[in-house]
Amino acid sequence: MVNTGIAFSGGGITGLLASTCVLNSLSNFDGFSSSADLAFSTTSGGTIGYGIWANAGPPGTDAMYFPEYDTSMAYSDANTELTGDKTYWFANANSYLEFTTATKPASARATAHKGANETTSAVRSEKPPSRVAGGHHGLRSGLPSTSGWWRLAIDTCFYLGYGIHDYDISPGTREWHVNMGLLKQNACPITLGSEDNVYESASSKLWLAVMDMVPGTIANPQGYTVTDDVSTLDAMSYSSAFWVASIVESAAQYLLLGGTLMSASAEKDGNSKDFYWTDGGFIDTTGVVAHLQQQRTSIVAFYNNNDDLEVLAAPWAFLFGRSSATDTMNHLEGPELGQVFADTTLFDQVYANLTDGSILRASLSNVEILENSYLGTSAYTLDSLVIISNQYSDEFIDSFSDGDIKSNLNEDFPNKFDVALPTLDANVLCMMQDYKVQKYAGELKTALGL
Repeated sequence: MVNTGIAFSGGGITGLLASTCVLNSLSNFDGFSSSADLAFSTTSGGTIGYGIWANAGPPGTDAMYFPEYDTSMAYSDANTELTGDKTYWFANANSYLEFTTATKPASARATAHKGANETTSAVRSEKPPSRVAGGHHGLRSGLPSTSGWWRLAIDTCFYLGYGIHDYDISPGTREWHVNMGLLKQNACPITLGSEDNVYESASSKLWLAVMDMVPGTIANPQGYTVTDDVSTLDAMSYSSAFWVASIVESAAQYLLLGGTLMSASAEKDGNSKDFYWTDGGFIDTTGVVAHLQQQRTSIVAFYNNNDDLEVLAAPWAFLFGRSSATDTMNHLEGPELGQVFADTTLFDQVYANLTDGSILRASLSNVEILENSYLGTSAYTLDSLVIISNQYSDEFIDSFSDGDIKSNLNEDFPNKFDVALPTLDANVLCMMQDYKVQKYAGELKTALGL
């Protein structure tokens, strides 16, 4: 049994790009790329990012360019899609999976920072639109048109962005678990709590499904077996289907766009149920739960959500059984169903460390895990949990000798982007992941058994 787990959170394009950059940085550790005792768990944007890395990024492929952390890098270089002798810029997904606030529920859009759309659209205007059949432009279009539109957008991203044909997309050979949500069709449109945005009666409506990607098996704590064939590309599209929220949470949109949702059939004891696939972040944005289901003894979680933790703490607060407002797309089961860490008091220090720009890391040992039938965890003791966050850090930004890098960063850097990142911000985000991996290299190597 694999004892060590690495988790990549959801987080839109931010989570996607950050996860690929973390993987690139970790690959510099001796033994990382060959270790058989490492398993991965991903949610939403982190799922697509891992999929891109598994197919185009591992050592030996030599196809993707990643900017490594360099305090002497000039602004002109940081603001360029540098490739050198590489074929693809790591952030090519920017051009094909461009997030728009039009796809977010109104309550989520209300918290978006001003200027994000204007700045990004201006910077990316020179990019060609996604070449998707029927004229659909991936996430650039605010509304879906068919049930397969999002799968097609990801397919386009892999092919045009990284040179990977759909028939070549592979989960790789390393253990990889992908979080997806199953929402009962007869529960839609679903009612949100008036104060906390949590789904009412989520225990009987919204469930977690985790796909073990290499063998292609899907587990569900409620005991239902998905009867549909699910490919690697399918799983990535289901895991990252954030856009489902605005449809299932609105009676008007559900009436208009319900036919675009991705359906799933599952059965238990001879009884069949019809579900919709939803973003895995609806149940667990962090990606940690899938590792807890497997009773890993050590977990390293890279939390790269495109929400400031000081604004949206629910994805971690709920795991510790603490109340916090969520945003209609993250951990919609709430803290009562979502708690897996027994000691709720641990959250305060975890939160303080993760939101401190000079730390960006929380480390716990001998963590008691609860039995949680809803999420499928059993009671045991987790030896080590290391969490790396993605908060703004003056320590990191001020380390660059060229002050133009800091002065030209978007105000939404690094975790408030609803849309594709400008070139400078994408490159600096990547270097930030390298900076954190280097900063905590010793601790990470120990946690990963390297």
